Amino acid sequence: MDLEPPDVRARKITASVLQATQRDATQAAIAAAMGVSESTVSRLLSDHLDKLALVLAYAGLKVSPATSRCFPPDYVDALLLMAKEHLNAVQSVRNLEWD
Repeated sequence: MDLEPPDVRARKITASVLQATQRDATQAAIAAAMGVSESTVSRLLSDHLDKLALVLAYAGLKVSPATSRCFPPDYVDALLLMAKEHLNAVQSVRNLEWD
């Protein structure tokens, strides 16, 4: 599987982090949780996010929401193959019935 070049991935990481932290009161909540001022969080994002995003990209990492789930591509490929094989065998709704 070809991965995107690190500079492209870094731009996506930066965009994801900025989008997540620009919501209403998000930076204030992050600052409170970290025990720092909101301006400190803002400065961290503006002064260091691009460099951190490059570090993450060169390390082969991505940024995704905490609610996202990751599945190995070979596992998903196997599930898709089994589903396609089963659906190809279905000729009518009666094939979906069982006793």
